[in-house]
Amino acid sequence: MSSDDILRATVDELFSNFRNALLAMIPFADRAMISYRDHDMYRSWEHLAECLFDVFVRDPIEADRSRNSAEFSLARYDIDQADYLRSSWIALDSEPGNHVAVVRFLSMSEPFDTVQVVDVDHTTFSAGPARVVPWQEAKFIFFRRFENARAEVVTRVEAVE
Repeated sequence: MSSDDILRATVDELFSNFRNALLAMIPFADRAMISYRDHDMYRSWEHLAECLFDVFVRDPIEADRSRNSAEFSLARYDIDQADYLRSSWIALDSEPGNHVAVVRFLSMSEPFDTVQVVDVDHTTFSAGPARVVPWQEAKFIFFRRFENARAEVVTRVEAVE
């Protein structure tokens, strides 16, 4: 295997690529009359966004060399979960303990300028109420959790095809 077959990136870069892909899709979605706007979002946009998330974020994380079979799966994009008991998640690096799960992008003033997150309880892993963080203030990491209650923060991935 050559080094050309390995994607080396930070989780923050993966999430930035994902956001850029969402932004790039807006003109095509507009032409197809598929709204990305929060107040009248089409189900087709949700499918497209989840697919882009899987390609740009989930797939590289799941192909990471350091992945372990006892690892909980990454939470799905744009899905409200009652708890994260059996999930790993994308977290905000600026939050203490990394118990803040990223749920979705929102469009307040500009497309995808805001990140919706939920606080995850340290003991029960229940999701708290949603809150928002400006995109410019967000730096993303992967909070990898395992079946044995161990967890680790992943800032970089080496995804192998």
